[in-house]
Amino acid sequence: MSEIRLREKGQVTIPRDILQEWSEKNHVQTNDSIEAILANGVLMLIPKKRNTSKRNILSFAGSGKGVWGETINEIDSSLNEIRQSWKK
Repeated sequence: MSEIRLREKGQVTIPRDILQEWSEKNHVQTNDSIEAILANGVLMLIPKKRNTSKRNILSFAGSGKGVWGETINEIDSSLNEIRQSWKK
């Protein structure tokens, strides 16, 4: 996982390797509009032109890989922390 630093004015720089792969898969180019969505504490960047095409739900498979951990134990631990934070 690449580390990205949040600058004082809320700016970030996307690492070259991630940007290159993202550009290839989504045809993202300089000056394209990108939509930012915050869902469950996860920030997602979605090219605006991508929203115009209909997508199959399976195209999202694997998009959350590593968000809650890499191993089963890490994932269980993360989910337990989230569950414990819920108001009862």
